[in-house]
Amino acid sequence: MQQLGLFDTVRRPPLMKKIEAYGEVLQGEPDHTFRLKHPRMAWDRARIEIHQHRDKTWMWSTSWQCESEGGGYRVGVKWGKFAETREDALFYAAREIEQRLAGKWSADAALILKWTATIKENPEAFR
Repeated sequence: MQQLGLFDTVRRPPLMKKIEAYGEVLQGEPDHTFRLKHPRMAWDRARIEIHQHRDKTWMWSTSWQCESEGGGYRVGVKWGKFAETREDALFYAAREIEQRLAGKWSADAALILKWTATIKENPEAFR
């Protein structure tokens, strides 16, 4: 069971669609990219991509690198992750990273989780 936070109650639920194994991912640049840069490495500690789909819903993707492990994917219809607003998409992306890092106690994980908490609490992120 997941504990809802204060900001969970003001969000519309995500529009989860069926995953399309051979579906599209974005080939160009997403509309919005949020990065937690790594101070020494070429890759980001964490990244969120937000992009508006043709049907005016918003898609998201997440990537993270924490110590010797990581994960991520490119934004696209393939994954079936949509939200009604870009703010909701950003919120659900941040929450997804938090879920992936649950139970990790490294310094990198702590920095990434602090970053995601800041994103979730900041409705002005797109300005």
